[in-house]
Amino acid sequence: MTVPNNLPNLPFEEQMQRLEEIVEIIDDGEASLDEMLALYEEGMKRSQYCRAYLEKAEQKITLIQNAT
Repeated sequence: MTVPNNLPNLPFEEQMQRLEEIVEIIDDGEASLDEMLALYEEGMKRSQYCRAYLEKAEQKITLIQNAT
């Protein structure tokens, strides 16, 4: 699995934790517009990574189930 656009190659759980932090910062509304846009972009990339990770995990589970 590749990490989109130079995101650190962190475990899934750490990607999700950072994504939650980003949501909190944006929801707080205290950051500047430029910071929020950068965070939004980062969040979308991390979301894409997490979605792909979960899809791959689902495919693996399906393969295991079909093999038994």
